Amino acid sequence: MADWREPLPEDQRVWHLLNRVTFGPRPGDVARVEKMGAKAFLEEQFHPEGIDDSAVERKIASLPTLSMSSEELAENFPAKNQAQQQAQARAQESGKGSEDSASAEMTRPDSGRDVAAMQGPGAMQEPEGPRRITVELAREQLWRAIYSQRQLEEVMVQFWMNHFNIFAGKGADRWLITSFERQAIRPHALGKFGELLVETAKSPAMLFYLDNWLSVAPYTTTDGSVYRPLAKLQNRRGLNENYARELMELHTMGVEGGYTQHDVREVARCFTGWTIHRPLQGGSFFFNPRLHDFGEKVVLRHKIKPGGGEADGHEVLHLLAHHPSTARFISRKLAVRFVADNPPQSLIDKMAKTFTRTDGDIREVLKTMLESREFWSEGAWQAKVKSPLEMVAGSLRALDAQVNSAISAAYVLNQMGEPLYRKEEPTGYSSANAAWMNSAALLSRMNFALGLVANRIPGIQVDVAKLGVTSPDDPKQMARALSLMDISEQTRSAIAESLKQKDAQPAATMAGLLLGSPEFQRR
Repeated sequence: MADWREPLPEDQRVWHLLNRVTFGPRPGDVARVEKMGAKAFLEEQFHPEGIDDSAVERKIASLPTLSMSSEELAENFPAKNQAQQQAQARAQESGKGSEDSASAEMTRPDSGRDVAAMQGPGAMQEPEGPRRITVELAREQLWRAIYSQRQLEEVMVQFWMNHFNIFAGKGADRWLITSFERQAIRPHALGKFGELLVETAKSPAMLFYLDNWLSVAPYTTTDGSVYRPLAKLQNRRGLNENYARELMELHTMGVEGGYTQHDVREVARCFTGWTIHRPLQGGSFFFNPRLHDFGEKVVLRHKIKPGGGEADGHEVLHLLAHHPSTARFISRKLAVRFVADNPPQSLIDKMAKTFTRTDGDIREVLKTMLESREFWSEGAWQAKVKSPLEMVAGSLRALDAQVNSAISAAYVLNQMGEPLYRKEEPTGYSSANAAWMNSAALLSRMNFALGLVANRIPGIQVDVAKLGVTSPDDPKQMARALSLMDISEQTRSAIAESLKQKDAQPAATMAGLLLGSPEFQRR
């Protein structure tokens, strides 16, 4: 049973911190943080704008799609059925309702060709069309996870991208997801939750992914007094509750937050008219009053006056961002990511209190968590299993690998069950241990580790000699070089048996087995 009262020994504290707020220590990180102190290190990470990250920015500058607008992406990286889509776009511009005629094609997930582009011998080839966009996003996420000095910010960007998950293979989201990460998520990763919530709600990528751009009120009016049916539009589509449901269940209050199906429907009514201008061409958000329900709504017993228009949606977002259930739900989800799958209620209560007191300041909520006795307790020690992204990035960081092309690393994540930007369900990838603990996953991790140290992964170079291990047959020394605190007798025995093989290269064999060991899989 987890002991949340017993504090961690001093020699474990820096290792514990680095494995929770970064993607894993790089050579020299433990010594650096021990010298400057955990408090100073965290203060540095809480203000990423003051950290020089020019080295990784130069690498990312080689990825042209990341600086393009959604419109430029749609123009420069069209799908193969471009002619059909352009015809639909022209129909939309002429006012012929092509939002509906295009929706069948646009909402159909692609065939997964952008995943295929990162597989097998052709993994080093540059993909074409919209696949190029997703592949470059994956490269960016991996390069930032491996090389960025702003590690806490990168961990939080990854956290929010899962929290506000969007499947990049769904229609127009192939062109919209880049701006979603760049404009909605990254600037607000350590900011106010309410501002982050508004940015995601108005993002064309989210409006498209959860179909709110197609949602139409059954009845409408311009002043809330006289209703008339939207007969023409209503024949083809009506009120869509997808975004309203996920907004309450996944983004804010949680499934046990205290809302009802009636609240879901009322929220959906509030967001009618929140749509996308020219979605087939990388369009932008706009409010269309013709689609909006201007009547009175009641959300969580809160009355929203008639005639509000776009403001109805903003009122709902403000209400949800400040709801006590949201404070608890977000606090618990952060604690599950950083502390343990079943964090103590005392910690969640402290974090939720800070969330409410600071108007949802994410940075302050994280400070409360990272300064808590629960975080620094025996109960949190090695309580988390690394996700595939954390394991791959952590291995590359531990070995100080030279990653010239991240496509191969992205392919490894596909094999391990975490293809970047490819989670179809709005839940995103889980940070719970059970999601990543199975025999096939562990075998895949071991194969990756052994292939990595043998330099069999294209585009990635590793020099185990740089770790400075003077006794290549001493697993304890190698473990320390890889920032592992200790290893089990079972792991020691497995290493000893492997070193008996005549073709074994002691340092590389040991490093690979340690990276694939159960100890390295935990953080």
